[in-house]
Amino acid sequence: MSVSGEGIDPTDTIAVKIHPGEEGNTSYVSADYVNRVIDALYPGMDRVFLTDTTVLYPGKRMSAPDYLRLTHEHGFGLPWTPPFIIADGLHGEDEISVKMPDGFQTDEAHIASIISSSDALVVISHFKGHLLTGFGGALKNLGMGCASRAGKLYQHSSVKPLIKIDKCTACGICAAHCQVKAINIETYAIINPDICTGCGECLGRCPEGAIRVSWNQSMSIFMRRMVEYAWAAVSVSKPVVYVNFLTSVVPDCDCMQDSAQPFVDDIGILASTDPVAVDMASLDLVTAAPSSENSPVKAGSGVDKFTAYRPDVSGILQLSIAESIGLGCMEYELVRV
Repeated sequence: MSVSGEGIDPTDTIAVKIHPGEEGNTSYVSADYVNRVIDALYPGMDRVFLTDTTVLYPGKRMSAPDYLRLTHEHGFGLPWTPPFIIADGLHGEDEISVKMPDGFQTDEAHIASIISSSDALVVISHFKGHLLTGFGGALKNLGMGCASRAGKLYQHSSVKPLIKIDKCTACGICAAHCQVKAINIETYAIINPDICTGCGECLGRCPEGAIRVSWNQSMSIFMRRMVEYAWAAVSVSKPVVYVNFLTSVVPDCDCMQDSAQPFVDDIGILASTDPVAVDMASLDLVTAAPSSENSPVKAGSGVDKFTAYRPDVSGILQLSIAESIGLGCMEYELVRV
């Protein structure tokens, strides 16, 4: 399939995976730019919708109703844009299980059901820095962004959810909604790790924010699991097109409420059917560019800005892992249009 949308039937349903930005964030790809990409790829197509998944941490993106309100505030899902649909359902548990190949660290991946139900997928990513992966682009948008809540929990943590005793009021809401009865209520809630499946629903149900994730995964394990989840998302999708925006290339993810100044001036937009190639080309272009006037790192052309900002994180690792499992190729040809 070419990036022009060739091979799509008029009755096909096309999911456009975006990140509409956390509350207070301003660096995300705007609704106007998303609309322009859709118009360029699929002019006249009616069955196009925007989508993203819920998250593990408290905020407006943790439950579907609050998330929809946030997307409207950021200009998505309004009458002049495609509708916005939460990919993993009301509480982040609408998922399919993907059996993974032998040799993968992940035995079974939990992918948001809408990703597999659509006839085609467009992954529009804001290329920027990230705390655990060095940078985030198409691979992170696939691996983390297409996972259900259980999938996100698996990628981030090697333990099940934990209770903040000082915040727990023993209200019992978490226990009432635990499908496997892994939570008992005494003077505070107690989660049995031997029964808990790690679905993460209790995280979204607790009204006090007393249930937390242990963000204890090492960077290398996190990157491998994220990339394997990217493989799973692609394996259940039909044709996939990747579009990376090299604009407002800030140090942190769009999940952050605010961000520092961009590393470089705006570079442009890349499109490909190979997620590894498009991320590799994005990294090379940011590396080749001089630092912007107010950049948080002063690095000239040819210096990896992300590594200069976070010396302990090697973003290239996610690309080499992705290439090793057959997700794409780090070699590419850059065609300017």
